[in-house]
Amino acid sequence: MAELAVEILRSDRVESKAYADVAVVDSLGHVVAWMGDPYTETYWRSSAKPFQAMPVILSGAAERFAFDGPDLAIVAASHGGEPRHLELVAKLLEKISAKADDLVCGVDWPVSASAHDRLTKAGQTPTALHNNCSGKHTGMLAVARQLQVDPAGYHEITHPVQRAIFDNIRRMTGVASNAELITAIDGCGVPTFYLPLARMAMAYAQLADPRGLEMESAAAASVVAEAMRRYPELISGEGRLELRLAEASGYRFLLKGGAEAVFCLGIPERGWGIAVKVADGNPRTLAPAVIAVLAELELLDHNALDALHSLSLPVLRNRAGLAVGSMRPVLRLHRGRLVMG
Repeated sequence: MAELAVEILRSDRVESKAYADVAVVDSLGHVVAWMGDPYTETYWRSSAKPFQAMPVILSGAAERFAFDGPDLAIVAASHGGEPRHLELVAKLLEKISAKADDLVCGVDWPVSASAHDRLTKAGQTPTALHNNCSGKHTGMLAVARQLQVDPAGYHEITHPVQRAIFDNIRRMTGVASNAELITAIDGCGVPTFYLPLARMAMAYAQLADPRGLEMESAAAASVVAEAMRRYPELISGEGRLELRLAEASGYRFLLKGGAEAVFCLGIPERGWGIAVKVADGNPRTLAPAVIAVLAELELLDHNALDALHSLSLPVLRNRAGLAVGSMRPVLRLHRGRLVMG
């Protein structure tokens, strides 16, 4: 059962409480720290994107189409629709002889507030490029091109592209067979995976420390991990938790959030993966919870915590801008060594 993670205060009294589950797993598959139920199951949502990106390398598409680090970062991204993001996706589509109309992710307003404002002021409407999943879908089209299969229906569960992704998800999470992977349809139209948090954390541990993987998988994991670590501004965007954490921590971690308040991290220096899920799916308390987990694990120094103060202890303001409350993390991790469930 989820445990209390963050309190929301109005003035100096607790008004609401947020509960969360956390799993910290090493690259051997042992749960080394947790809160709540580390085996609670939920949908991985966009935190799965690095593992949906790995087949771009495994299939040979990255080599064939000369994808570099920024290219792979945008494939693994939930980007903000900023000009740099749109330019990269457009460039990738050109590389694979595809166009925005080939993307089935749908048209969506950009995540970035500034990108949203630019469109609004210009009187423009968004395209599929602005969808935060457009890079992921472009990567899937690249895999279809490399496999020499009809790209039509690339988002469907039976398509060879999705079967390649299923194979990689199974390998990285340690699930016994593809048949055991439970899926639903994500917001962008492709399968999303229903997994225990500990399995998600295990995948990120192997992304951060791929030495136990077979050679081809280890190489692909290393390339994706390096792209994520070096280009967090492409993985997310301005003001977002991934970028703020990357800047404060000296670009040491692999960071990827997902919808419904899921957040996953790879910690190369420890060979750990971390998965956090706020139980009610409300993202407002996710940043305080994630930062508190990293602080408990002694992964952030005083300078980093100072830089993240506005995220870890956010002030709540009313519509007139007056400070009326705050949030404070109250979580505590349990330590030990649990067998993967």
